Amino acid sequence: MLFRKKPSLRHELLKIDGQLLEVKVRLNPRARRMIVKVNPSTGEICVTVRSQRGLPAALDFARGEKDWIARQLAKVPQPVSLVPGVSVPLHGVPHEIRAAAKGPAPVWCEDGVIWVRGQATHAPRRVLDFLKKEARKTFEARAMRHGEKIGVKPSRITVRDTVSRWGSCSSARSLSFSWRLILAPDFVLDYVVAHEVAHIRQMNHSPRFWAEVKKLVSDIEAPQHWLRTHGRELQRYGLKA
Repeated sequence: MLFRKKPSLRHELLKIDGQLLEVKVRLNPRARRMIVKVNPSTGEICVTVRSQRGLPAALDFARGEKDWIARQLAKVPQPVSLVPGVSVPLHGVPHEIRAAAKGPAPVWCEDGVIWVRGQATHAPRRVLDFLKKEARKTFEARAMRHGEKIGVKPSRITVRDTVSRWGSCSSARSLSFSWRLILAPDFVLDYVVAHEVAHIRQMNHSPRFWAEVKKLVSDIEAPQHWLRTHGRELQRYGLKA
């Protein structure tokens, strides 16, 4: 089965262990060779080819790597829906999601519980909106605080649903963060925000950049290690199965 979104992207179906899986085929003239990748957070399968001539062979190439693909898919964290009965980490602390018949808001947090009103089918979206709102407030407060320390001010702060990066900084001083950082311990979130604020001063990873980061957070190794060790686990929350 094949359908085309744009000239540089195709979608194929590949059967692995009896299951039909979507394979994205991308054109990249800069690629040195045909390569298959599996996103470690989402399980997305992608084959990159150099030219249009390589498109017909892309699925055969992926099929030849199906054992490797299956092993990589087995490592991908299983999605966790944001529904009542599920526990999610908020600021690194486990919170159980519970249904409420009534309350002060559609979703609110109290004594280690995230309460959500309304129909069960609406719970995932409402809890997600709540977490994103909490993330935005925290990002804005931390970014302004760190910015004051080194004499910079972000022009904009946005919250995104990303799985490839935790934060980014543009040349226009616009900062962007993954909402899932609100699930991590505070020292991890604080480090990522400090990292991106420091980029306003230094759009690189030079010694000068790291000197700016160290002005904002005393320990950079602990949060970096935490993200390497546990970051992938955060990516499963809110993903569609």
